[in-house]
Parts: sequence; structure tokens; C-alpha cells
Amino acid sequence: METIAGNIEDSLRSVNGYISAELGAIDPEVFDFEKYPFNFMGKAARARFTLLTAAALGAKQGLAEKAAAAAELTHTASLLHDDCLDMARYRRGLPTLYDQLGVNSAILVGDLLMAMAFECAMRAAPDLQESLVQALKRMTQGALIEENSCGKKITAATAEKIVALKTGALFRWCALAACRLADRPELLENCARLGEEAGSAFQLIDDVLDFEGDAGACGKETLKDIKEGKFTLPLILALNDAQAGPAVEKLLAAVKAGPEADLAPALDLAELVRKGGFSGAARKIAAEKLKNLFPLIDKFPHAEEAGALKDFLLTLGERTA
Repeated sequence: METIAGNIEDSLRSVNGYISAELGAIDPEVFDFEKYPFNFMGKAARARFTLLTAAALGAKQGLAEKAAAAAELTHTASLLHDDCLDMARYRRGLPTLYDQLGVNSAILVGDLLMAMAFECAMRAAPDLQESLVQALKRMTQGALIEENSCGKKITAATAEKIVALKTGALFRWCALAACRLADRPELLENCARLGEEAGSAFQLIDDVLDFEGDAGACGKETLKDIKEGKFTLPLILALNDAQAGPAVEKLLAAVKAGPEADLAPALDLAELVRKGGFSGAARKIAAEKLKNLFPLIDKFPHAEEAGALKDFLLTLGERTA
């Protein structure tokens, strides 16, 4: 297992180097990536998931690294666009490109990264480019449902649909890409479920961290979902609770009515969600999703690498940043 972990870390360095080389090849007149630093890998959860899944399936490491790079470029492109929608100032421990250069440049750089992601996917295998287009379509659909739902109470089922599309779609592509590169068509259905459920669980933990996390540790602003009127699972669970629901309603009204600079109602709401056990309940749901994937992973051909993939999924469910 130690050897596998070392191999994955080596592969992640290769992915980072590959992305850096691609960015370095861009004409500085188009965009100077050295002048405006941005962390293009972050926690590399999607790259790591791709590499571990590919190893468990027996795909070639070099091809898996290209698919992993495509996943990270796609994710980063979506973040650059999200930062414009959310007017976010801080991401991955650095000022956002939106904060540094404004909405126009951030959107255009996001578009550029997406085009680069398609190229990376095609270099791994030509048909992966088309499947990445489909994943991006699903991601955008999820983001639009979320945007259309801002300020509105939604059901847990709708929240589940949002995370499955917005985040689950790219993890799903990662797993399907690994399956394609390993030439294991009999495992495509298992990989599709593995990716979508792992991505949904990852997003659920992100939603929990908006209530529980520390901005410095998370590398981005917290309480943003509350302030933007997004109803994620921890908040929905609190709203649906007979005892806590009325207090949640009152605090939500105060957040909506008060000035943006007044964080007191949002802080009180986050405390209620934490102390009431609702963020913990959402975390348990995410952990259960991940553990339910283990029987699927048991069908993968390389047992030791499959064990490393399971360990990674467990860390996703336990993360605090």
C-alpha cells in the first residue's frame, strides 16, 4: 500500500508538471500565468480519484495522468466561473482571478482552461473528449438548477440532484475515463455509479464545511451558501426539524433582510446547524454513500490498488478542510 501511495504522489507531480507546461506554453499576450498566480491543482481530489481508480482497473499510468489533468483543468475552469457568479475574493488560499482582474478576464481564462481540458482528454483517448463535453453539460445543468433555486426552499431530493449533476458529473467522468483507458467495458456501469456517488459525497462534505469549516483551512470563504440563499442538505435537515425549524426560518429572514456586512445572523444560523447535529447528520449521509461503494470497488481487478481507492474515499468523508 505504501508503494501505491508513493506511485500516486509521483503521478500527481507529473499531472501538476503537465498542467504547468501547458499553461507555460500560452502566449503571455493572451494571458500571463506567472504574473497572476493561481493554484491550478488545489487539493487535487479529482486527479487523485482518477489515478487511484485507473490503478485499481489496470489502466496505463501515463494515459491516466492525462485524464487526471483534464479533470483538474475542467474543475478549475468551473471554479473561475463560479467565482464570478459568487463574487468570491478568495480561493485555494489565494485571491481569485475575479478579485485580481475582474469578471471578464476570469470568465475568459476559464474558457481557455476548458478548451485545454478537452485537448488533454483527447490525448488520453480521442473519445474521452466527447464524454467530457457531456460531463460539462451535466455540471452546467446542476449549476443552473442551483442558481434558479437561490433564496427558495428546496427538498432534499432537489439538493441531491444538484450535487449529483454539479459535482458528481465530473467525478463520474473521471471513473468512466479510467474504465475506458483500462479497457474494462463490463465495469462501466459500476464506474459510473462509483464516480457520481463519490462526487456527490464530496460535495455534501463541502456543504457541511460551509457551516463547520475554518476559512483559512478550507482555502475559501465560509458561510457563503448561507449568505447567497443556497439551501444545502445541512440547512434543509435543520429546516425540516420540528423543534429547530422555526428558529432557522427566523435566522434566514434576518440574513436576507440585514446588510451584507452583518454576519451575526449567518453565524448564529451556522451555530444552530452545528449544535443541532444537522451538519453532522449530513456528514454521516456522505460517509454512508462512500461506504456503500465498497462492493463495487471489490469487483475491480487489482485488489491492493482497490484498497487504496477505498482508503481515499474514507478520507473524503472525514475531511475537515
